[in-house]
Amino acid sequence: MLKRFPLSIVSVILVSALYTSAQDSVPTTQPAWKLSVLTNLTLTLNSYSDNWTGGEFSAFSWAWQFTGTADRAFAKWFTNKNTLKLAFGQTAIEAKKTDGSKEWQSLKKSSDLIDFESVGRFTLQAFVDPFIGVRAVTQFYDMRVPGHDYFGNPLVLTESFGVIRDILKGQLVTWSARLGGAVRQTIERNEFIPDSLLPVPNSLMPHNYTNDGGVEFVTDFKAASKDNRLSYITQFKLYEALFSSIAGKQDGLPSENFWRYPDISWENTVGITLTKYVMLNLFAQLLYDREIEESVRYRETVGLALTYTFAN
Repeated sequence: MLKRFPLSIVSVILVSALYTSAQDSVPTTQPAWKLSVLTNLTLTLNSYSDNWTGGEFSAFSWAWQFTGTADRAFAKWFTNKNTLKLAFGQTAIEAKKTDGSKEWQSLKKSSDLIDFESVGRFTLQAFVDPFIGVRAVTQFYDMRVPGHDYFGNPLVLTESFGVIRDILKGQLVTWSARLGGAVRQTIERNEFIPDSLLPVPNSLMPHNYTNDGGVEFVTDFKAASKDNRLSYITQFKLYEALFSSIAGKQDGLPSENFWRYPDISWENTVGITLTKYVMLNLFAQLLYDREIEESVRYRETVGLALTYTFAN
């Protein structure tokens, strides 16, 4: 097990050492963590009478989203930013039975995400600053195979390092970009999952573990109106693998070179505050991962949500 996660262990040790060193070099009057929380709950119900024509059907859905950040400067030369994103939602529809009556189907998952990232930045007051980062992405429940639900599967760990720069930094607008190297580990508990649902066949995934490394580019942009009623947040990520543990193991298969294609994620969120606790949310995401799907995938969410925000 230790051989599988050398970079993860090194990253944890390095961050721990930096934390200890930073605490020794900062006065006892350290500022508190800078915290920010945004969470919302969206409920939607469509209902039609029995004599309604046109093919429409009743549906109920709910979705919960949470975004939290924690920032702190441990020293003049080192800051740490942690971001946690959580999402979960379900949808049920009322379908007609063969006898003409209606029946509500069971709730099915419509969104599911656990995403945690920690970035340590060495603020050297130069044109660019060095950084190190650790990220873990998974989901609450893996329901690809009925009767075999997994918690936190699959799990993707990423250790990154490189340089970061603030392009814009103000009270209403912030824009940063970072570029560097990254190493990823993908852990898939796929004992009952058929090959057709996996990016890599079981026979090519010894111990359900793959490893790759390459170049990563991430840019974050955030803007808000003066009264904070309108906000826009976008994040663009591009990862290009240069090596992979499955290289050469898929020769002759259509997917033998899929790992060489770049992975792209582009998230966009627009928030319009209507009242203190009610917000109109518009979310759109584009995804491209050739190992999962050959074409670009996208998802959109629009709805009124009960919202709670906090910032110290």
